[in-house]
Amino acid sequence: MEPNPALDMVISEVAELRPLPMVAVRVLEISEGERFSAHELAQTIATDQALTSKVLRLSNSAYYGFPRRISTVRDAVVLLGFRAVRSATLASCVIDTLPGGEVLDPVEAWRFSVTVGLLAEVMARATRLHQDEAFTAGVIHNIGRLALDQQRPRELAAARVLAAQRGITIPEAQRAVLGFTDAELGGALALHWNFPTDLAEAVAGHQLDVDHLPDPKSVTAQVIRARMFARASGITDGYEDRLTRDRAGREWAEPPIGPALAQSGGLDGILQKVAAFIENAAGGNR
Repeated sequence: MEPNPALDMVISEVAELRPLPMVAVRVLEISEGERFSAHELAQTIATDQALTSKVLRLSNSAYYGFPRRISTVRDAVVLLGFRAVRSATLASCVIDTLPGGEVLDPVEAWRFSVTVGLLAEVMARATRLHQDEAFTAGVIHNIGRLALDQQRPRELAAARVLAAQRGITIPEAQRAVLGFTDAELGGALALHWNFPTDLAEAVAGHQLDVDHLPDPKSVTAQVIRARMFARASGITDGYEDRLTRDRAGREWAEPPIGPALAQSGGLDGILQKVAAFIENAAGGNR
């Protein structure tokens, strides 16, 4: 992207008012490839009492449905897996950092994002691609819109009105009103928070046409397709309308994605997991 002073201003405001917690910064630094990464992850989460409580609540909830009680973060990492705990921790931290503002209903907005994350994870599992990143990418994909809701709520609302009045897309209306889109802001914010480049690209590119992506198997493509299916199923953040089913739903009924979705309990099973995640890991945003 070319330099954009208006976008940079919002980034600096969010950075000052809503910095990502240090525990999340450290969790981002811990990769599955590091030696003793599981031990480091557990130790890092344990330094934050509130986050530890959330991780344990989530670990013992219907979100995972684990048969035995999990009493320590170390047990959660060992029994549920490094990837699962790391992704859930990052998602919880981001939800707390951007709790919503005046235009979006925060619960509705985060339910949509977590739904997209779980659907992207289903797709990743079915295709065996981007299994480390898919859930997190889906959950954080809408952070730019949530940031605008906090810092530029009037402009965010005005863009929606303009899109309806002129029959143009939300991104077109946002560029007219703000000079940038919420997706572009989200991608820049993800980079500012030191999220990996592929996650930041998925956030910045979630409004693109999936048929014209350079890599149709990228994590960006997974997020776009998960987002389309969620909206086609009537699940939105309240800012955009639902989509028609047609193509957005067909691939989710066919192999390899259809069986993977069925294994997760179908869309109803996904929504049950979303409710459990919001209830146990979303802090005061319930």
